[in-house]
Amino acid sequence: MVSSELDLKEAFSQDQLSIENINTLKKQVYTTKENHEQLEKKLKTLRSSIKNTNDAEAKENTLILGICLWIAGKQEEAIEILTELKSRKIACYFLGKCHQELKDYEKAIDYFERSKQADTKEFEILIDIAETQRMSGDLQGALKSIEKLSKAYDGEASLHYQWANCLDDLGEYEDALVHYNRALEINPSHPDTLFRLAYDFDLSGEDEKALEYYEKCIEEVPLYTNAMINLGIIYEDNGEYEKAVSCYETVLQSYPNHEIAKLYLKDSRAGINMHYDDDKVKKEDIEIEVLNIPISDFELSVRSKNCLERMNIKTLADLTQVSELELLSYKNFGETSLTEITNILNQKGLRLGQAVDEMKHNDIFIDDPGVNEDNLSTPISEMDISKHCKKVVEKMGIQTIGELVSKTETELLEHKGFKQADIDEINDQFDKLGLKLCSGNDNE
Repeated sequence: MVSSELDLKEAFSQDQLSIENINTLKKQVYTTKENHEQLEKKLKTLRSSIKNTNDAEAKENTLILGICLWIAGKQEEAIEILTELKSRKIACYFLGKCHQELKDYEKAIDYFERSKQADTKEFEILIDIAETQRMSGDLQGALKSIEKLSKAYDGEASLHYQWANCLDDLGEYEDALVHYNRALEINPSHPDTLFRLAYDFDLSGEDEKALEYYEKCIEEVPLYTNAMINLGIIYEDNGEYEKAVSCYETVLQSYPNHEIAKLYLKDSRAGINMHYDDDKVKKEDIEIEVLNIPISDFELSVRSKNCLERMNIKTLADLTQVSELELLSYKNFGETSLTEITNILNQKGLRLGQAVDEMKHNDIFIDDPGVNEDNLSTPISEMDISKHCKKVVEKMGIQTIGELVSKTETELLEHKGFKQADIDEINDQFDKLGLKLCSGNDNE
């Protein structure tokens, strides 16, 4: 476990200046808000001292300034400073880290190569190179690098974590799990491994497993921000708003300007006092179940079945989207078949053309007359929105973009788990597609 106490003077002393110590320092900085403020003060001091010291001392302070800028997440400024010192291997290493984080992978690998045998064990640099290869999409190259390293460094948790990551990205999930488990055997508290396993369980809908691993992940110092955010989302989805609030507040203690945490905190606080009409939700769920009943469940004449099959009408929901005229205009579909269909729908409280009429009433849809209407049939799963947003949309029984645009913001926010952040995500995506949520006649 990393100590939460920050000692900048000790970390940057001549005999302690090493990649390993700096990486530890970065973790300490983000343990508390106070530590982060201490780093910001250090940056101001370093900037002024460079102007007022002799050449030798100024060069050393320039190196420390560049490293501190990297720690503070100011990669571009750090590159500008550290490039002046690229003859030093330790400067090359942090130039590599800066370029890696800016997704300039070619330069990152180049600087990592230059930094070999800096003031740390070579493994740290070699695994950074493998990670950069993976991040750049060169999965096979990364695997080769990792397999080569495994002969000498099989006992390193980070090696097996990167190995598992590569296999995960290649879709080889069972083999990936072997290496995730191996990483945890070596280091049961390895935060990256705990997070990745939690995230995978989260994506697959295994909330209990995801909770278990997220909670293990946040036990470590410093705060694993993404784990805390995702943990809050799961709590919120489960209606445990107080726990969700605690998660987001914890993030904001270390990162006061964390926009996602601020937004989710607001929604969770609102959720504590929000009343959900359980009867209404249950009614909506029943309606969705009815609409999804397959046509094959009903006793229909062979002619009716064949006609509906050729028209690609498979559920009661499909029937509510066609009119009597459309059915009757189809070859071999007569009054007898129409009567059969009408009776089935009446039994379920539905009618032909119902969905179309509701859509017209809501005055929705296309913001741009030239929009590609094929987008309306796109599954929600293919939308570029967060996992949480997809989950709450799908819980409402909404399967396509066309179904989603028929909803108003008010209707969405009334549903348990829906947040303003989700609305904003949807609106951003719809803007790109020339679509908009139903204006809705919300005031009627």
